[in-house]
Amino acid sequence: MLDETVRITAVFVKRVWIEPEPRIGFDPLSDSADVLVEMEDNRLWQAHFVTLQHLQQEMQLSLDVARQYNGALAPMQFLALETPHVIVENLTPEIIEDVVDNLMVLGVFENVFVEFAGETGPLAR
Repeated sequence: MLDETVRITAVFVKRVWIEPEPRIGFDPLSDSADVLVEMEDNRLWQAHFVTLQHLQQEMQLSLDVARQYNGALAPMQFLALETPHVIVENLTPEIIEDVVDNLMVLGVFENVFVEFAGETGPLAR
């Protein structure tokens, strides 16, 4: 008879960093931020959080740029996202931490966040 013991290991969030930290000029209603999450197992994960207002501003920027090309580009708003974005109402630490918790409970955290690999990882600039 096979012993089919299922082992479930839970890894909990140790710390959450939000970049940029709230400072002069940062508007939690209309900006974007990189979020870095450290787990209890010391692995780091990164995702990009944006607000709807930020996405609308980016779309307006694409229209403004298209208009500068005098007919070479169709004057329209669009936004092509190359990386996953988490869209939130605003970028307060409470909301971001609640979203991280919800993603963990739903079992989709690793679908949204990318494991951070140090200086050569996703946040390397």
